[in-house]
Amino acid sequence: MWKKISKIGKSISKTFDKHVVVPITKLVLKITNGFDKSSHKLEGILSKQSTLLFLSLALSILIFVFVDQKVLTLNSNSAKVLKDQKAEVLYNEERFVITGVPESFDITLIGSKADLYIAEQSNNHNLVLDLNDITEPGTYKRDVEYEVGSSSIDYSVNPSQVTVVVYLKESRNQTLSYNIVNKDHLDNTLEISQVDLNVDQVVISGASFQLEKVATVEALIDVDKLTTLSEGTQTLRDIILKAYDKDGNVVDVEINKKEDITAEVTITSSSREVPLNFVPKNDVPFGNAISSYRFSQDTVTVYGTTELLDQLAQTGIDIEVDVSMLRGNYTTEVEIPKPAGVKQLSVNKVTVEIEVTKSSEPVTMTLRVQALNVPNGFNATAASVDDAEVLVDINGAYNVIHSLKETELQAYVDLSGYTEEGTYDVPIQIRANTSNARLVTFSPKKETVKILITKRS
Repeated sequence: MWKKISKIGKSISKTFDKHVVVPITKLVLKITNGFDKSSHKLEGILSKQSTLLFLSLALSILIFVFVDQKVLTLNSNSAKVLKDQKAEVLYNEERFVITGVPESFDITLIGSKADLYIAEQSNNHNLVLDLNDITEPGTYKRDVEYEVGSSSIDYSVNPSQVTVVVYLKESRNQTLSYNIVNKDHLDNTLEISQVDLNVDQVVISGASFQLEKVATVEALIDVDKLTTLSEGTQTLRDIILKAYDKDGNVVDVEINKKEDITAEVTITSSSREVPLNFVPKNDVPFGNAISSYRFSQDTVTVYGTTELLDQLAQTGIDIEVDVSMLRGNYTTEVEIPKPAGVKQLSVNKVTVEIEVTKSSEPVTMTLRVQALNVPNGFNATAASVDDAEVLVDINGAYNVIHSLKETELQAYVDLSGYTEEGTYDVPIQIRANTSNARLVTFSPKKETVKILITKRS
């Protein structure tokens, strides 16, 4: 046995001499060679075997302490928080609806830095809320389970326990409508004129209180998902369905579709030639009158909805021109105002040429007085024959006033707000119905007429 121990001792001594003493000796020799050769005293001290053994022992102790401290540091526990982790909820999805499950959880891991680093890089942070044992509706408390990947790591889950409410799942049919999103990404000259869905109903499922909230289910027709933004018809797939309440808030219900929802989307360029109306602003200086005007173009191409274009085709677009400084013929460039709802105009400005002449002697025209905005349930009539019509003095250029017809001017009374029976003095108002009539000024011979208001029998 002693021979065996002696053999082991010699082996250790040999290893220590090879890996500690010899390297240190070489290091010392290199150091001493750097000194002046006359430094025999230092060389003698360093060349002694006892000195080398002492230095080797001291260096070994330093290395041991360093390594020992590193080991302590590596073995010290640290903590790492993994935020916003999702949990897998296990339950009978065909029968129940679950509420009360938090959207995310925080996991705190405790262990060595090395273990925490490995755990953090792993994607296996499996949180499970197992509700498979629940067979009836009600309120339940359950622990959240976490599968930790290493036995050397402690952990905690926040929240570690949740209270869930279990409802029976119900279903009903719901009409499917559509809503176009990102319409502003279309070119101003284009519009989606028609959307045809391949189904008109879907099945919505959820708790009864959720289904009661649903007002509409919409297929979101996203302009950004169309393959081309040009005129024509194309098929849109992968359509998102959303359920909304009466206030437009999303309701969290399942939307089941028997087949994939598709939509045939038709893009058109809706435009119309619309007339331009010359509208004098303010009065022409005394003694002068406008005999004619001419736009550089009489119409403008307007892009917008079909309904709006139909309306503008009847009324035209009014262009106001300040005529208060006109004392002779005048040419100017004016902006075309863009009516509300119009996407684009073919041009934004036109040139107008105005011819000015001396005012002619006024002419007098007799106009029938019309009653507008008569309240529901009432009749309105002129109190006398004289109140049924009004004389109007018309001033302007000779060629204009002598070509003017009675139908181009309208005399009327506005009866909005007259909701009691009786006879009232109502102000007379005059309106120009044509571009020709807008070139003249007019003044009625009397300011009011008497109107009799009676209830309908």
